[in-house]
Amino acid sequence: MAVDPRQLEKCALETDIRALLGLDRDEDEYGAQVGEVASLSRWYRGFGLLCVGALTHLQESGPPAREAQCYLLLLLGSILFVDKSKDRVSAVVNLFVKRPDMLGEYAWGAGALAYLYRELGIASRAEAKGVAGCLTLLQCWIYDHFPTLRPSRLEPRELEQGQAGAFRWRGTAPRSSKKRDAQMLAYYRQAIDSLTPQSVCWTPYGQSPHLTVRRTLYQDLLRFAEIVEPYDPTRCLRQLGYVQSVSYPPKRPLVVRRPASTLGYSLSYQSVYDSWWNNLGAHSVHLDLYSTPIRCRPWEFAEDYMGLYIRHSHRY
Repeated sequence: MAVDPRQLEKCALETDIRALLGLDRDEDEYGAQVGEVASLSRWYRGFGLLCVGALTHLQESGPPAREAQCYLLLLLGSILFVDKSKDRVSAVVNLFVKRPDMLGEYAWGAGALAYLYRELGIASRAEAKGVAGCLTLLQCWIYDHFPTLRPSRLEPRELEQGQAGAFRWRGTAPRSSKKRDAQMLAYYRQAIDSLTPQSVCWTPYGQSPHLTVRRTLYQDLLRFAEIVEPYDPTRCLRQLGYVQSVSYPPKRPLVVRRPASTLGYSLSYQSVYDSWWNNLGAHSVHLDLYSTPIRCRPWEFAEDYMGLYIRHSHRY
């Protein structure tokens, strides 16, 4: 059964980063009442829900369910699904907080990953001047995998029970200035150019993280609302403790538009079916058939891999 493109897939979830697939349209869940639309219109000004409207509503006495909805709008819009509107939250987020009893069944981690993938694609355009998405996820991923790129003042902290891994990197942000920003840009460019295989932490989450989170091996499409992005763990096998080999050709979009400008950037993939998610065995990587465990160096790769990598990563 085809998935409604306006919906976030609903699944039985156990961990944070996992794929999104399959949820039939539910009119009771997504059908807005006249009063609700009128309430939302107070916040909407053409580009999304004004955060100040949600904050004002939180300060007012009202039904607990609506207060929870306002809080979740701010939480999701300012952390997981951040855009470049500064003071607004995408109206699509409201569709996913209308039923508090359903929140535990949404794959928020996978949705944030799909959203971030799309925003990184947009940020790669020649005229891009910024990046959106869950940058906390991206920043902490960089700190975990590239120790030499961590700020010298920032040391990992011990996590308390139940805390998210991002808490290891809590620190005070330095003051920004044009001169300092230019210096930091030059510094990080040099640091990236100086990276070696030995300076990368290939498996910061353990030698076999896929044994703990089976959804790590899922291989197909991730989705958040109308955003659909491919997810392929065979392109980062060394992070799973396996020798990097040549992966299959990536899943190609049916329609693609990647102009130099960030405006008009769009990708369209084939329809997503809930059976893909439900049948994890048919839509996941079987590592032992695909590659071999790393025996010596954590950056090991197959003989034919590096030639292919150079051809695709150094075209000019």
